[in-house]
Amino acid sequence: MKGKNISEEIKEIIEIAKKSGIEEFNLEIEGLKISFKFTPKEITSSVVTEILENKTEKPKEVEKDTFLVKSPLVGVFYRKPNPNAKPFVEIGDIVEKGQTLCIVETMKIMNEIQTEKKGKILKIFPEDGSTVEAEQPLFELEAIYED
Repeated sequence: MKGKNISEEIKEIIEIAKKSGIEEFNLEIEGLKISFKFTPKEITSSVVTEILENKTEKPKEVEKDTFLVKSPLVGVFYRKPNPNAKPFVEIGDIVEKGQTLCIVETMKIMNEIQTEKKGKILKIFPEDGSTVEAEQPLFELEAIYED
């Protein structure tokens, strides 16, 4: 660290570290210890909204005998009870009233989302593992009426 004063050298090191995208830095030279952490910048809600809108398909107008199952809360959408299991439902499946369609995880609590009517799965809107908003459509089903 010759030719420049120590504070200029430290400033240069910090700038290089910032530009490289590292989160933590530790250095010890000739008895001098330098340590710092960078906290990630917050993502603005407009960016998050844009990402979510691009990630999930928008539902079209619901036809006459179809209905939507919506997320009751904000969370992470899971099609399976665990990573090694089969999905709760697939497109084309017939589901009974009260049957679990997916899980929405909120604050480490797994909330089973069930259908209130018998129907046939026509569409699954969010991708597995994606974030969903409250009242966001998760499934489109064709209603099945029994005589």
